[in-house]
Amino acid sequence: MQLRGLVAAVVLSTAVLVAAHSDTGPLNSELQWGTYRPNLYFGTRPRLPNSLLSGLMWFGLDDQRNWQKIRHSCELGDNLSEYGYSRHNGRDFGEQTMRDNDQGVEIKSTFIKVPGQLGGSWAVRFTGRTLNEDTQGVSLVYYFGLEGNGTLSTSVKDDVAMVRGRTPDLGKFRIRIVPAHSNQLPAVPEDLRNIGGIHGGRISGVGLKVPKTDVWKAKDAFQDVLLESAQTRVRAMAKHAQGSGIHGSLLFGLNNAGLRKKGTNLFFAQMIVHGEFAFDVIYECADKTSRIDSEAIDAIASNRRKEFDARFESSFNLREKEFSDAQVEMARNALSSLIGGIGYFHGSGLVSSNPKPEYGQEDSSEAKLSEPYSLFATTPSRPFFPRGFLWDEGFHQLVLRQWDSDLSLEIIRSWFGTMDGNGWMAREQILGDEARSKVPREFQVQYPDFANPPTILFAVEAMAEQLLARGMTRSMDDALQAGGAMEEGVCDEQCLLQSKLDSLVPYTSRLLVFFQKSQAADSVDGSMSPSKAGYRWRGRTENHTLTSGLDDYPRASVPSTGELHVDLYSWVAYMARLNAELSPTVGDAELESHLEMLDKIHWNEQENMYCDVTTGIREDYDELEDEDEGLERVFVCHRGYVSLFPMLLGLVPPDSKKLGHILSMIEDPEELWTEFGVRSLSKRDEFYGQGENYWRGPIWININYLILSSLHRNYMGVEGPYQEQARSIYTRLRDNLIASVFEQYQSSRFFWEQYNPEDGTGQRTHPFTGWTTLIVLVMAEKY
Repeated sequence: MQLRGLVAAVVLSTAVLVAAHSDTGPLNSELQWGTYRPNLYFGTRPRLPNSLLSGLMWFGLDDQRNWQKIRHSCELGDNLSEYGYSRHNGRDFGEQTMRDNDQGVEIKSTFIKVPGQLGGSWAVRFTGRTLNEDTQGVSLVYYFGLEGNGTLSTSVKDDVAMVRGRTPDLGKFRIRIVPAHSNQLPAVPEDLRNIGGIHGGRISGVGLKVPKTDVWKAKDAFQDVLLESAQTRVRAMAKHAQGSGIHGSLLFGLNNAGLRKKGTNLFFAQMIVHGEFAFDVIYECADKTSRIDSEAIDAIASNRRKEFDARFESSFNLREKEFSDAQVEMARNALSSLIGGIGYFHGSGLVSSNPKPEYGQEDSSEAKLSEPYSLFATTPSRPFFPRGFLWDEGFHQLVLRQWDSDLSLEIIRSWFGTMDGNGWMAREQILGDEARSKVPREFQVQYPDFANPPTILFAVEAMAEQLLARGMTRSMDDALQAGGAMEEGVCDEQCLLQSKLDSLVPYTSRLLVFFQKSQAADSVDGSMSPSKAGYRWRGRTENHTLTSGLDDYPRASVPSTGELHVDLYSWVAYMARLNAELSPTVGDAELESHLEMLDKIHWNEQENMYCDVTTGIREDYDELEDEDEGLERVFVCHRGYVSLFPMLLGLVPPDSKKLGHILSMIEDPEELWTEFGVRSLSKRDEFYGQGENYWRGPIWININYLILSSLHRNYMGVEGPYQEQARSIYTRLRDNLIASVFEQYQSSRFFWEQYNPEDGTGQRTHPFTGWTTLIVLVMAEKY
């Protein structure tokens, strides 16, 4: 596809790079507040560093040990039977249901925003019920904490908790936490009803002053307060109890305390409920035009729910494709949960000043905290991966851009804003103490020579193709001849899209240069001979190549600096092709050279497949050194995802015999084909299902999506000897994938990280609402 006639040549300059990730005024104001704490079951924050945080907590009162099991951050061990967004538009509306059988409660959150100055105002209505009639109740807690400069004043009066505050970035604001009049307190035994000082009303509160850096530890602070209060209350109950024992609703209630305390920066409001309940949290900025009335919340939510459903159908046309109501619901929940996983992160990351030493060499580099910076990103999994991952982000944006291209662009710009002068971006963004608390120490440090698949360029490519498909109001060549600017009033939607794309082009070029320099084979020289060219993932260990994204996929049995990785070369060739299409000044010579070398180095005529390559075989990993010159290259062949990458990225011509061999491998049940999707490693491979078994057999939706996408875009619509085979594989694989994901969603109410190749069962992390949500695009056939 020739795009260079439409895309302006962009000079890599500081001005352009700054523009690419600068604030965009009204858009950022609209997106300032959101559910941007995806690691929590529910939490809000603005896209501002060191600002105001909020969050929900709860625990059941039947078991006196439950105060140690307070629900706050999403945890696999909490065993919630359901949680995730059923609708979320990414801007001013989101709703989800959280069902916690262990703690005996179901909670639904409905979040709305109204526009205004300084990010506007927002509200969330919580409704729910306790799951057992004879329960002693459930404690619901909502809190606000101030991480930076500012003031909070708190009060509880007339069954309303009130917070008034001011910060440099938010200005003045007012918060109300209002329980419904219909909320019922749990029934208390008669002998405990007249104990003074331990019976609260519908709502109580406590204010604390904690170090600003500890506000994110709100749960820990609340547990300390709760324990101290319970120790006092248990003594009072022991004096009056006449066989009733200790009652949870009295033991774990709070007396209003610290509400007038100067310097308060953390406030908790508690409601103890039984049966059906509701309460509102309303944040209002100083703009009087954006006030929120409790009576209006349901009406606003109802209108936005209808708008969401109509827009979802117009975006994906699933009912038109005759999917059932249940299948449409699954797809809607997938998109919404991806959007509900968007977060704003700010802090310092641990970064090594030097590349990581190779294989067994002592690591003397010192990791230091970077300067604090911010990232706006989607997250793969709220309980297990609640942070930004570069490899995942590109897949996420394929989905998000179909729903809200401006929101997607905002996230892409934020990622590119983290790029350093060499073109490097940390593959895992672990910013701040809260993020580091979820990551083992050995995985926290980021190295400046570690790359990651550049999937974020998928969105740039899609934007360019969108521009080509729509055409321009006038040719870009004419615009350039006229001085490189559109005439006043001519810059329409296409022109704006062109401008957005132009702002991203410099990053694509810089990223390609980073790969070519940092991942080049150690023995590369000017001859470009097969034994002295190619690319090698840095960060390889004996059993993992984490930087490739396919962690434990089999590589050379002993790592060496003489390895050449076919998937990595495929990514380099993909970037070279995109760079040639985007930049008029870049010719095809570099791309043609890459494609020629990819085949020369990695195609194995005996096995009829693309393979990794290594030079020489060593038996002792501990004594491994850099490879000697002149050693014969050896193919390392494992049929599976890695061997498919040249086809996945559209680098194999449609009339090539290589394509025929690849397609036959995909549809062979003894190799990769299953009735649930394409497995990651051949059933015949010696490593199939062995060891960690992460990428050694299980089915991953992101790679299956790439298979379908490539078949649809590059092969089934192009005349050639394998057109019918490509079409047949596409149809069967799409049907199998949709049926499998749907069946598992129906039985578990979760999307899964991967799926078992033997029976299709969802496995590993859940909910995994990152690239598994690509199932929406598979259903819609949007590639």
